[in-house]
Amino acid sequence: MIHGHGDDIGQYGATIRANFSSNVWYGGLNPGLSAHLQDKIAAVTHYPDPAAETLRQAAATSYGLHPDQVLVTNGATEAIYLVAQAFSPYASSVATLRSTSSSSATILIPSFAEYADACRIHGLETTWLPWGKITPATRFHHSLVFICNPNNPTGDALSTDLLQQLLQNNPDPLFVIDESYIEFTDTTNSLIPLLAAYPNLLILRSLTKSCCIPGLRLGFALGHSDRIRSLQLIKMPWSVNRLAIEAGLYIFRNPQQFTLPLAQLLAATAGWRGQLQDATGWTIHPTDTHYFLVEMRVAHTGVLHPPDHRRPTDLGACPATAATLKQWLIREHGLLIRDASNFRGLTPYHFRVACQSPEHNQYLTDALRQCSQTGI
Repeated sequence: MIHGHGDDIGQYGATIRANFSSNVWYGGLNPGLSAHLQDKIAAVTHYPDPAAETLRQAAATSYGLHPDQVLVTNGATEAIYLVAQAFSPYASSVATLRSTSSSSATILIPSFAEYADACRIHGLETTWLPWGKITPATRFHHSLVFICNPNNPTGDALSTDLLQQLLQNNPDPLFVIDESYIEFTDTTNSLIPLLAAYPNLLILRSLTKSCCIPGLRLGFALGHSDRIRSLQLIKMPWSVNRLAIEAGLYIFRNPQQFTLPLAQLLAATAGWRGQLQDATGWTIHPTDTHYFLVEMRVAHTGVLHPPDHRRPTDLGACPATAATLKQWLIREHGLLIRDASNFRGLTPYHFRVACQSPEHNQYLTDALRQCSQTGI
């Protein structure tokens, strides 16, 4: 999906004073990393290592793995497409992850659209499983399972125990657990310690969200060495640029500089969710992270209008869709949200926001209060 993601700030001529559409940590670029990248800028006159080997070694040390268990990718998204390609019915026998002739995938929804797009492009049959339907007894009959944990866009997180039960009870499919937002929750743990016990586990990680470098595109696939080797066979060389490699090396060498104030962030998120509920009366969905869904329906009633009892049937007082609300917020307030209507399983009335600074959060709270009371 080339278009339709969050952080599409470049598409609008208006000045955006607060961006709630991205799940990236709002703290900004680390000063030490910024200085390091400026110092290394001349390195772009040379090709990067084709396989980012130095960063692979550093990542393996940081994650407690052997380098053969690590693949450096151009964001977690490149890893998603490599996995789908390796499971494709068109994949060669030397570069496939399939243990059977099946080329099929199950995707928990609503979730990141690139899982489905990667499967579609590479010819995989796809089945959708609603997030709320997952239990320890769930059985998967496809060869590949995509689970975003914590999930994007809902912010929900599956427990480590539940995921381990799924791995034990479904030994045949490959589980791709996308942990791109694992640093933003305290309700689940990374499954990296389970890699040795479960060859049917592949973990995706990203430095772009918690380290605030989405423009550099830097991710990792972690798994059994045979699976990583299969992905390496179909990966294009030089997909990770020189500055991204330098950023990754700096981050792994200075991890203390990139520890999020998680307790503070989650507390601020919880408080802000309550303020939005009070201000709008809309449905503010629960979350295990700093981002969450808002549904423009009066809480507990399913009614598609604001809590203005003087005009209970006048839908004109309410934004028609999340897309309409998004445009109004940009035009009138310089605020950007994520229209979530293009996530499979959601409605035209869903949008996603991520907790920002208290000042910026107040901007959006005030704007949504105005919208819910007087319309747009």
